[in-house]
Amino acid sequence: MPAALPRSPATPAPPNLPDKDRSVASAVLFVVLVALLLVASNVWLAWRARDAEWQQAADAARNLTHAVAQQTDAMFAEVGRVVGSVVYELERSEMAPDALERLQPLLVTHVAQSEHLHGMFVFGPDGRWLVNSQPVQNPQANNADRAYFIHHRDSPSTRVAIGKPIVSRSSGVWIIPVSRRIDDAEGHFAGVALATIRVDYVLGLLNGLQIGDKGAIALLLGDGTVLARRPFFAEDLGRSLSGTPLFQMLTQSRAGVATAPSPIDGVRRLVGFEHTRNNGLLVTVALAEDEVLAQWRRSASVQALGILLLVVVIGLAGGGVIQAIRHRRDVERDLTAARDALVLANDKLEHLAEHDGLTGLYNRRAYDQHIANAMARCRRSRMPVSIVLFDVDFFKKYNDFFGHLSGDECLRQVAKALDASVRRPEDMVARYGGEEFVIVLPETDASGAALVASAARAAVRALQIAHPQSPFECVTVSGGLACCDWTDGAPDNAQDLLASADAALYAAKQAGRNTVLSLAGPGARAA
Repeated sequence: MPAALPRSPATPAPPNLPDKDRSVASAVLFVVLVALLLVASNVWLAWRARDAEWQQAADAARNLTHAVAQQTDAMFAEVGRVVGSVVYELERSEMAPDALERLQPLLVTHVAQSEHLHGMFVFGPDGRWLVNSQPVQNPQANNADRAYFIHHRDSPSTRVAIGKPIVSRSSGVWIIPVSRRIDDAEGHFAGVALATIRVDYVLGLLNGLQIGDKGAIALLLGDGTVLARRPFFAEDLGRSLSGTPLFQMLTQSRAGVATAPSPIDGVRRLVGFEHTRNNGLLVTVALAEDEVLAQWRRSASVQALGILLLVVVIGLAGGGVIQAIRHRRDVERDLTAARDALVLANDKLEHLAEHDGLTGLYNRRAYDQHIANAMARCRRSRMPVSIVLFDVDFFKKYNDFFGHLSGDECLRQVAKALDASVRRPEDMVARYGGEEFVIVLPETDASGAALVASAARAAVRALQIAHPQSPFECVTVSGGLACCDWTDGAPDNAQDLLASADAALYAAKQAGRNTVLSLAGPGARAA
């Protein structure tokens, strides 16, 4: 098709809708990222606060444990020294009756001057009470069945021993025995010296510490036997924890902090522990995990609620922005679709305005515009312009014989053959009207146009469309050729050029049809 024909204005490139989709995705990603950053920073700050709270509680438990361990160690060491001094006096005097008599006021004095002492006793090798700090002496009393007495009787060790809590036979209160073996001059067992510590005094010391409602403090022997515990339950006294995971954990080092559930009540606690230096006791101060983290949980909950509200606000605001972007995208998509439809409609209208509806060739209106432009352009350069006007031979008879539908199909095939005979973009094939077609050949002289016309005529005949009403027995065309070469006597405008071609066409029909003639001067020349 000729490039010289005016075309519709260039269609502007539609907006890049995938870019709009990416804008929506970017906005969604931004909102989600901001929300995640807020949540992540809040979680990190909350976890840091939890670590700080936990570390502060661990330091407090460690300090309390150390204080209790020093106090209890000092108390048991003092009692041990008193018992040791009593044993020293008895062994030096070989437990003579007068020495025992002198010892009795001394025992009373020790008990009276010590808040923690419940009583002091000296037992003979058979377990009888030889002397004690009690106001009333009981000569029939015997303690040979007590565990501490049996221990010293069977063991040659002279070290002070701390026994598990027992109920005093003299007063009925819980006491902790601190005892030592007495030997005679030959090293044989001569008895036991005993000092008893009141469990309620130890509990008083433990109850004075602030460890929360669920906290616990325990004083244990080295083998895991409970000497005293807060909160106090009588059934816990003397209980052995040696086989529990917590006790095994606490024996791994001299002092430290651990976290584990209690083997007694199952409450999970932060446990500070320390083994005393002088008596091998184990002191534990345990703070309930729930109470340690209670303040942190309240703060974290308030902070989390604030962050949640902020995330909701960001989500709502971001949702509005995203909705606006989506709405704008949809509007632009609709506008683009409407514009494309309008451009397509305009293109169709333009095509219909310039093209023949039956054959698809340019119509007469397009021909008039094109020949005018070609004549003006070639006039400036003094280049020739040629046209060939074709007419289908005996077409009315073809229509009458085969009908109009077949006639239309015949015209379409003829148009296709004529259109295929031109090669250059500037050349044009148009339907001039009815069964007439015209070929415009800019910058082509008469001889060149005759070659194109001859090829076009042959192409139509080569179709071999049967035409019983034609002497040629097939569809043929006749053509009239005219050339404007700007010489004297040559047509120099579109109307004269077409009139010259029409006269040549008439001459071709008169000459018998199926031929192309050009009128050069007074005679006719066959193409």
